[in-house]
Amino acid sequence: MIGIDAKKIFHLAAVADLSAGHPIRTAVDELPPGDTGVIQMRNVDPDLGVDWQGLTHVELSPARRIDFLAAGDVIFSTRGARNYAVALDNVPFPCVCSPHFFVIRVRSDAIDPAFLAWQINQAPAQEYLRSAATGSHILNIRREVIEQLPIVVPPRAQQATIVAFADAARREKQVLAALIETRQQQMDRLAAELHRVTQE
Repeated sequence: MIGIDAKKIFHLAAVADLSAGHPIRTAVDELPPGDTGVIQMRNVDPDLGVDWQGLTHVELSPARRIDFLAAGDVIFSTRGARNYAVALDNVPFPCVCSPHFFVIRVRSDAIDPAFLAWQINQAPAQEYLRSAATGSHILNIRREVIEQLPIVVPPRAQQATIVAFADAARREKQVLAALIETRQQQMDRLAAELHRVTQE
């Protein structure tokens, strides 16, 4: 078990800047092809991160300022049944995210972006977000709600330990999921073979 030393609690707005995703007024797939990748909800998994290969690349209007994503940014999904955060440790090409995300840009050396994303995805923060969400069918998180999210900031060394622990747990989950899938495929083949033999 990881022990937590002295810590501080801040509202998110005290340690990070929050901005909306790039304002795109039409379906991304209807935009002309170009050099800018657009992260949409379908491109992000809270466990696997961003599927960079699957991004649609478009040409964005030069009439509006483009604030490209950068390594260290945290993207946060604002709609849907689960509002999760993903830290970007690498952005391989010019890229923005759709308006369904907020971009959280840490401005304090006291907190690691990967630790911030991990904390947003844990039960205390998720419960806070669910209680403040609006909408009857598709939940929506308002900007001011995220800005007031309580963030615990332990020493950086402990943040690194927690992030490493979470990464190890995520890898274990992926290995187990692959093993379960392999076993299911073996069972399916066995069942198919059983029926084939019975029908002969």
